[in-house]
Amino acid sequence: MALPVTIESSARRLFPNLPPEQAIVELLLERAQKNLIKYQTMAREFKKKYAQDFASFRKEMLVSKTNSTTEQDYFDWELAVTGIADMQEEIKRLKAIRKKT
Repeated sequence: MALPVTIESSARRLFPNLPPEQAIVELLLERAQKNLIKYQTMAREFKKKYAQDFASFRKEMLVSKTNSTTEQDYFDWELAVTGIADMQEEIKRLKAIRKKT
């Protein structure tokens, strides 16, 4: 991968013991881990607020009439659940890349 000189220079300064490509993998991994924590926190807050897991909440949403706040919470909670799965997969992928380099 060819990086612009300024990015490569910054990568070498910030990660002196890693090739620039590996530094980028580390940065991406760090970002994915932060996103995972964000989504886990969101899901935990909704679980506490509604005193149930997302699957139960979703079933309840399908059979009952809800207000706009609860409906928005449903979409946000679904985003969090999907985000958790996506970030876990991305972290797994990035760790596999890290092992190869």
